[in-house]
Amino acid sequence: TAFVRSLLHIDAAKLKFVDQPDGNKKAAFSVLAASFGDNGALVDQLDKTYTLTIPPAVYSKVLTDGIVYHFKFPIKKPGAFQYRVAIRDTEGGSIGSASQFIEVPDLVNERLTLSSLVIENLTVDQYKQTFDLMAPLIQTNPMSDTAVRRIRTASVVRWGLEMYNAKLDSSSRPNLSTRTRVFRDGKLIMEGQPKPFDLAGQTDLKHLKTFGAISIGGGMDPGDYILQVIVTDGLAKGKNQIASQYIQFEVVDR
Repeated sequence: TAFVRSLLHIDAAKLKFVDQPDGNKKAAFSVLAASFGDNGALVDQLDKTYTLTIPPAVYSKVLTDGIVYHFKFPIKKPGAFQYRVAIRDTEGGSIGSASQFIEVPDLVNERLTLSSLVIENLTVDQYKQTFDLMAPLIQTNPMSDTAVRRIRTASVVRWGLEMYNAKLDSSSRPNLSTRTRVFRDGKLIMEGQPKPFDLAGQTDLKHLKTFGAISIGGGMDPGDYILQVIVTDGLAKGKNQIASQYIQFEVVDR
């Protein structure tokens, strides 16, 4: 069964927390997610209630940074949908909502298909550490970065996605390449060279993973940008050769 993995950033300062005997803070909220077809008719929905318990040591940080909540939404069939999510604070009664157009691909047709993009924001030094096998593991939070999509100037955006239905040659190897582009106000401002896909470490040839990075220079103006990743399958033909995904992000001063 296909599903949409949803990442929601919740402003915790708008939730009503209740003091607990052990000193923790507790809040509860209900989530209603629904998908609608191109005719506006309801297709699927999900309704759940969750309880959130925050220790005193991180309470102020949670109020400042917010909460990233993620869940899976089952999709019964491929197609284009209007996806809407509403959250209600059980104690305080406040309500927040978000909506997005989504397209669920049909993987049965064996066309090259890409998952959505996941991003994480690293400092330049952190990014250099990823190439040092002796360096300590960097603690990042790609779920939070993907939900918020707020990128600091003079930093690095590392991206990742998954590829489905890549064609294989006679030796069971794909022939894929990736290319990145960045847009601002509809204008192309950055374009990378095609990068051959490295098969090393891959265990599932029908479900390949790839990643890359772009530098966010200190001279980039704050504002909204779009990152596009284009994948080309050298073994496919015609319109089945190319697939792409994009993600919007905001550049902010450090």
